[in-house]
Amino acid sequence: MFIQTLLSTAALVLLTELGDKTMVTALCLSAQSRRPRLVLLVSLLALLVASFIAVVIGSVLSTTLPLFILVALSAGMFILLGIATLLRSEDDVVCAATQPQGAMEMFSLVLFSELGDKSEIAIIALASTSGFPLAVLVGAMIGFLVVNSVGVLAGDRAAAQLPARFIKYVTGAVFIIFGVLTLLGMV
Repeated sequence: MFIQTLLSTAALVLLTELGDKTMVTALCLSAQSRRPRLVLLVSLLALLVASFIAVVIGSVLSTTLPLFILVALSAGMFILLGIATLLRSEDDVVCAATQPQGAMEMFSLVLFSELGDKSEIAIIALASTSGFPLAVLVGAMIGFLVVNSVGVLAGDRAAAQLPARFIKYVTGAVFIIFGVLTLLGMV
């Protein structure tokens, strides 16, 4: 169950973040600063902080609310996130006009772009229902590592090859499927 939780969290974060504002932020920061290693390191540290916060919130919820309520809330969040993703316009994500110079500015930009994001909400939901908060945290970081590596290292070329509409539909469908599977007790 630990490995299943880790892998499903990694896959969910990977799909959620492909083409999302966090990936685009890393892409833009890398293109602007021309320091891809620094951008990747700082981005991952910011995402670790955001994911840790989400796992703590999910773990606290798991000890304060009955399981059936958590399952229903988690399923509802996944389904709503899926619908919101499907309804989102492709124009919602653009490169910021600002050009952060230092690591702390980059860290803040990535951290605040992730707080309250759909992947953070998904991490909260998974941590509250899985019983394996460490697997959720590690899985989230694996997903973030893959996505941000693509964003940082491939830059504009990778973004041009990934059709935003396709990514949006796949991500939305994955959220709805995770919601239904959560309701059925399969996740």
